[in-house]
Amino acid sequence: MAEPKWTLWPREYLRHFQRKPSFRFVALTWGSRGDVQPFVALGAELVRRGHRVVLAARAPFRSFVEEHGLDFFELEEDGTEELMHALASSDGGPDGVKLFVSWTRRMVPPQFRQFWKATEGADVLLNNAAFTGPALHVAERRGLPIFQAFFDPGFIPTRRYCVSDNRIQERGALVNLATTRLKNLASGLFTWDLVNAWRREHRLPVDLLGEFHRPGLLYRLPVLAAWSRELVERPDDWPDWFVQTGRWRSPTQQQPDARLQDFIAAGAPPVYIGFGSWGVHDRTAVTDILLEALRVMGQRGVLHRNTVDGRSAFPANVYVDDNLPHDWLFPRVSAVVHHGGAGTTGAVATAGVPSVIIPAFFAQDVWGHLVRQKGIGTMLSRRALGVDSLIAALRDVEQPHVRERAKALGARASTEGAETHAADEIERRLREALG
Repeated sequence: MAEPKWTLWPREYLRHFQRKPSFRFVALTWGSRGDVQPFVALGAELVRRGHRVVLAARAPFRSFVEEHGLDFFELEEDGTEELMHALASSDGGPDGVKLFVSWTRRMVPPQFRQFWKATEGADVLLNNAAFTGPALHVAERRGLPIFQAFFDPGFIPTRRYCVSDNRIQERGALVNLATTRLKNLASGLFTWDLVNAWRREHRLPVDLLGEFHRPGLLYRLPVLAAWSRELVERPDDWPDWFVQTGRWRSPTQQQPDARLQDFIAAGAPPVYIGFGSWGVHDRTAVTDILLEALRVMGQRGVLHRNTVDGRSAFPANVYVDDNLPHDWLFPRVSAVVHHGGAGTTGAVATAGVPSVIIPAFFAQDVWGHLVRQKGIGTMLSRRALGVDSLIAALRDVEQPHVRERAKALGARASTEGAETHAADEIERRLREALG
């Protein structure tokens, strides 16, 4: 059945949107590098097309943003590291929900304040939809179109699946749909009073159920699902303005330094081990485990500096640094041991090598279960991490059928052209809005 032809966005989102030869985009982000990097990739593509892009992020990402031709708006420190540590000590369930609600309530007021300032002079907004909900209300008040980007499944209602027990499950169409809608409703209600205080202050109608701006419900707001269809396929029941683009990758590959290139060329493909931003472990104990596992296996390793302790010397078969560009490095390693962030999981999958996922906290279990289900990797509990368990996991993903499956999936995922697809969709929808 054909979709009815009407303009996306309610009229209040287009009050101040004007026809221009190019637009000033403002991207509103949250969190670690994995949350910022996709917007840098998409922003660079929009800049290449003649637009101006401002990316709002924390101070540590300024040089990374600006070197790709984007303008930078500095956000306050948002408690990312504190939240990561707290989540890592939680097993999920009621305690995990309580923790996340507490953090969200703390962040909503400063996000409103900072996003309002960051969007002065904007023509179009982009946001990390799962963690920057105030952006939708800011867009409505400014009268500007907004594109919501999602990097993890489970937030957008569908009859095809839901995220339950920290994994993607198919529990029947009605249960799948209800599970996600109820989670969205609950998260809206947790901050209902804060959101509506801001809306009243800015003379906007009250959002009675806290569900008013959730994707796929009452508003026709375009969604960009930025994960590979090779990992989670687009559901048939999403409307056509919910577009799955694939993982956004920077148009210019970050180059490694000469030391890393020499190390890679000097022997067999190493194992990469890096836990991204979750730095929540006992680094000395974990470093001992990693080095001993590599020694027993006779395996070379590339270790991220954030993952290991500050000892002055490492074995000759181990390279340690923090300048480890994923898109260059991952195709040159034999396996990647990582924390299961959406960005890292996508980068490993695109590279065509197996994953060993050691989640920092319960939300990252979703990707661990998924790579295991796809047969392109395995998952190991952080609390079960030891020399023997890590060796067993690495030997598991060394099996030829795992390698072959990962390689085939990577070959398909690497051709998606995601950031181009996303920019095409953005420009098309904006043209339609202008009539």
